[in-house]
Amino acid sequence: MDVEGEPVETVEGELMLALEHRPDGIPARLPAHLAAELEELIDAAKQYASHAQAENTSRAYASDWKQFATWCARYEFLPLPAPVSVVTCYVTSMAQRGLSVSTIRRHAAAIARAHRQSGHLPPTSDPAFLTVLEGIARVHGAAARKKTALLREPILEMVDRIDTSQTTGLRDRALLLVGFALGLRRSELVAIKVEDLSPSPDGVTVRIAKSKTDQQGRGTELLLVYGQSPNPCPVRALRAWLDGAGLTDGPVFRRVTRTGAISSPLTAQSVALIIKKRARAAGLDPGEFAGHSLRSGYATQAARDGHNPIQIADITRHKDQRVLAGYIRAGRGRDDIAHVL
Repeated sequence: MDVEGEPVETVEGELMLALEHRPDGIPARLPAHLAAELEELIDAAKQYASHAQAENTSRAYASDWKQFATWCARYEFLPLPAPVSVVTCYVTSMAQRGLSVSTIRRHAAAIARAHRQSGHLPPTSDPAFLTVLEGIARVHGAAARKKTALLREPILEMVDRIDTSQTTGLRDRALLLVGFALGLRRSELVAIKVEDLSPSPDGVTVRIAKSKTDQQGRGTELLLVYGQSPNPCPVRALRAWLDGAGLTDGPVFRRVTRTGAISSPLTAQSVALIIKKRARAAGLDPGEFAGHSLRSGYATQAARDGHNPIQIADITRHKDQRVLAGYIRAGRGRDDIAHVL
C-alpha cells in the first residue's frame, strides 16, 4: 500500500519510505521516522544556506546574474556553464562601457557564485580570465574617492537646523546623533530595534545584533552615553523620537508618511539620503557626504580628540586596524603634524 502517494515497503516489520530529495551518501530508503527526521534536517539546512550571505549582497548578485544572462542571450551564449572566453568578453564590455572596477569584480563574483551553486567550476578562476581582469584594473582602476567624514561641527550645524516640531525632524535628529555617537554603519543603524535598547545610568545600552563583520549574529553591546550638554544629546534625541513616534517595539528608525504616520523601517540607502538632505539644509555640499560619513566621522573626530586607537576600536569594532589607522591619519590636525611653515 502507499502512504500519501509514496511507495512503501516493510522490512523486518518496519515501514520504509523513499526520500524525495536524497542527498549523496544517504540510503535510498529509510525507516519512516528516520526519513521524516532527515527531511526536516534537509529543509533546515536549506534555510541556513539562505542566510549564509547578507541580504543586500544576495540581492546584488541576483541582479548581476540576470544582467549576465541577458547579455549572453543577446549573443546566443550559454550562461551556465559559461566558457572562460564568454565571461572574459562580458567583463571587457563592462569596462568599455565605463563601469567601475569594483562593479566588474562584483559581477564576476556573482557569476562565480552561480557556477559553484550549480556544481560547475567558476570560469572566473581561470588564469586567462584573471589576467584580463588584472589588465582592466590597471587601465581603468582609480583610487576610490572617499566621502567626507562628518565631524562634530558639521553634525552640530545639521542638527541645529532641524525642526523638531515635526516627526521627521525628531527622527532625523536622533538618527544623525546616534549614528555619529556610536560610529555605526548605516546597515547597523536601520537594523536597531526597540528591543535592542536597555536603560543605563550613563545613557542607553544598544545591542547591535548583526553587522558586516559579525554575519553569524553573535551581537555586541555599545553604550550610548548622555551628551556633555542636554542639547544636543544622542540619548535624549533618541528618547524624544521614540516618544514622539509612539514606538514600543520593532525597528527604531522608520519612514514617516506625508500625513505623519509611522510606516515601514528605513533602508540603508535612506540613511545616505537623510544625511544629504540635512547637509543641504545646513548649507553644506551634500555631494561630499554619504551613509558611511557618520562612521568615518566618529573615528576621525575621536582621533582628533586624542582618544587612543583601542578606545576607538572598542566602538567601531574594526577588525582590520589598517582601516582604522586610515581614519586616524585623516583625523590629524595641525598640532599633530611636523609642520615647518
